[in-house]
Amino acid sequence: MKWLNFSVQLICWMPSFLATFNPYRTNVELLNHEPVLGICSKNELASVEELWLDQKVDHFDKNNNRTWKMRYYRNAKYFKPHGPIYIFVGGEWTISPGLLSTGLTHDMAVENSGMLFYTEHRYYGLSLPFGNESYRLSNLKQLSLHQSLADLAHFIRHQKSNDPEMEDSKVILVGGSYSGSLVAWMTQLYPDLIAASWASSAPLLAKADFFEYMEMVGKSIQLSYGNNCSLRIEKGFKFLVKLFDGDEIQELLYNLNGCVGYSPKNPLDRAAFFNGLGNYFALVVQSYSASIPRLCETLMSLDSSDELAFIEFLKLLYSEGRRSSDCQDFGYSSMLELFTEDSVQSSETRAWFYQTCNEFGWYTTTKSKSSASQAFANQVPLGYFEQLCQDAFGAEQTAHQLAHGVEQTNSKFGGFGFNQSERYAQVIFTHGELDPWSALGQQKGDQAIVLTGYSHVEDLSSIRVMDSVQMNLAKLRVMSFLRRHI
Repeated sequence: MKWLNFSVQLICWMPSFLATFNPYRTNVELLNHEPVLGICSKNELASVEELWLDQKVDHFDKNNNRTWKMRYYRNAKYFKPHGPIYIFVGGEWTISPGLLSTGLTHDMAVENSGMLFYTEHRYYGLSLPFGNESYRLSNLKQLSLHQSLADLAHFIRHQKSNDPEMEDSKVILVGGSYSGSLVAWMTQLYPDLIAASWASSAPLLAKADFFEYMEMVGKSIQLSYGNNCSLRIEKGFKFLVKLFDGDEIQELLYNLNGCVGYSPKNPLDRAAFFNGLGNYFALVVQSYSASIPRLCETLMSLDSSDELAFIEFLKLLYSEGRRSSDCQDFGYSSMLELFTEDSVQSSETRAWFYQTCNEFGWYTTTKSKSSASQAFANQVPLGYFEQLCQDAFGAEQTAHQLAHGVEQTNSKFGGFGFNQSERYAQVIFTHGELDPWSALGQQKGDQAIVLTGYSHVEDLSSIRVMDSVQMNLAKLRVMSFLRRHI
């Protein structure tokens, strides 16, 4: 699921020797990146401490006393005794100190003399329950939503019980994307510990076949730039389908420096190509809203023909692998590599995929019957992701296991069809109008705000002159809601 200002060119990296290049890695990793809120000075960062807390590996097994060290950051610069505690909850990323030195959570702590914490989710960053062995399949069994929420509950109890100045402090949780889901679910599961929460861009409904995501990607491009750009993308994808169906894709693959082992007639290889390309458009839309016009301006400048312009765009998009590697592998094996135990660089990507395979789904398919999904050509079915789950985590990781996990999550937390006076009464939800994740979030009611013209978690930053009046009023409304609970 995130939030980097992204240009058409991929990040430049030049290996010391030519090798097979994975064209899917960068986009997949950036989709699950920590929120970027602004630039911090050294003086601001100096107030942030890196600390560690012992956590149980299994909070629900009384016979298992094994522990691990959870990393967190603390900024006590503004705290006065009995002031509120603000906890920014980490998600599927490595935490960094900058988030406690800028952004709206930081500003609320300044205003209300609060303590600032930033917790790292188990299995991400340096918070590894089994050290370097954490990503082995047998050890991933302790990576679950309920274990991570229990980590957070222990963290809160520990901080309040070990510091008399925080014993009576009210706790405010803040999170974005998956971590926004966590703060909402935490507030429901441990209401005695939480005064109120702010969930930004939080999906609440677990759903395996999340076709609405790519529908929203297409819709957001159209809303941000107009029909000409979205139509060019739609025609470009249809042209690719035509090349695949007519067994004419090899020339394009050759021009992209594709590896010879790629099989266009293999359904998994084909789905991987379209999924990988779709991830790029997803990343642009999910990033700062300003990225969408830049994408479209590049695409519209390339050629007068929609099909030829799209091909030229692909050459730009995959230029790194064309010039710096022996070949780039567009096959299913390249996508699977990102989630396998043996891949040196998989780590957090593997951990997040394990969570989705067991509890959430959230797979960005394009097999919807809706005309809105035509922009991405209906080439990525749910079965492709189900196969990835099984190939990454073994024969027991079946489609039934995925469906059961999704059902369990929704049964426990209610999805997004709820009466907020009865559930999540202490939570305020915000969503960007352009954010693909908003389709599975709470967008209705007095405690939900939809921000016109914005995308994923863009509201986490401080109040800024460059933002719209609506955005800054929304931030003031969030601050007011949380202030009433401290």
